[in-house]
Amino acid sequence: MFKKFLMPLLILSMVFFLQCKDDHILPNQDQNSLKAGKGGGGGGGHTEVLINNLSFPVLLADGVSVSPVTTAFSTPYTGAYEGLSQEEIDWIEENGYGDENYWYAQKVEGNVWQADYETVSSASVTFVDWGDAIEAVDPKVGRPYRLELALYKDVSQNPMTAYTMTVLAFPSSPDETQGTNQLTYESDWAVITSPKGRIVVQRFDDGATLTWNGSSWNGAYAPEAITFSTELNVGGKYIFGASKKGWKPKAEGNYRITFYMDASVVDFAGAQVGNYLYPNPEIGSEAENNQPYVDAENNLTYVDVQAAGGGGGGRH
Repeated sequence: MFKKFLMPLLILSMVFFLQCKDDHILPNQDQNSLKAGKGGGGGGGHTEVLINNLSFPVLLADGVSVSPVTTAFSTPYTGAYEGLSQEEIDWIEENGYGDENYWYAQKVEGNVWQADYETVSSASVTFVDWGDAIEAVDPKVGRPYRLELALYKDVSQNPMTAYTMTVLAFPSSPDETQGTNQLTYESDWAVITSPKGRIVVQRFDDGATLTWNGSSWNGAYAPEAITFSTELNVGGKYIFGASKKGWKPKAEGNYRITFYMDASVVDFAGAQVGNYLYPNPEIGSEAENNQPYVDAENNLTYVDVQAAGGGGGGRH
């Protein structure tokens, strides 16, 4: 999906945004508290839940909150660098923390960190970054299609602290491992998160006139049921996404994937489509295949894709 998350000194491209949590919420539900760091225990406090640490700055809108954590780095990463090139491994081994060049992986007991976060009463989106897979590849009938995006805000007037992250193993897979070398930097960008983000997927016929009614498009077929929520991904960034299994189109045809804010303080006035590339995002960039758009008047963003049969996936 997601556009490459590049950190200071990191000249190697490492794609992430492919792993997510399983605790999703339905589009009509609210999520008013986000955990960023090490989660509390479940099952009466006997089992501790380890979640991804917040590594990228976030603006908290519509009543959502993040619990502060106590920073700790006590369990260095010692696993194999599965799936990485020798060049990538050399960079990791040269840029870790201290004389030992240590890195500290996500979801590991004893590793806790937290980037800056701020509660906001309003938030204007600078650009929206749809998932790479959505922009590049069409869905196939009956096969999972990952839906995700992030909303970015320019905070260069008051930069926020972020943690340097890199991929340590299994890149671009559900088992991707990322970690930090403890180094921080001041980011000119933050993501916006809210419990009021909604996604709608609707099939529509060629030549159909589509008009927005506040929650779906008139002129298209009924919305499909999708489990969708905010999530803290393996890179430590809050995004909006469907469940890991994604959306599965049931029939060939045109589909409009729409993300909108429901009675939210987040607005798309002046927002553009872009790709997050450190340190200078590509704002107003053209997609490889499926071009997303921002509809500021209706406070939404959408992208049209074309579902083909199981053996296809490209446009015809």
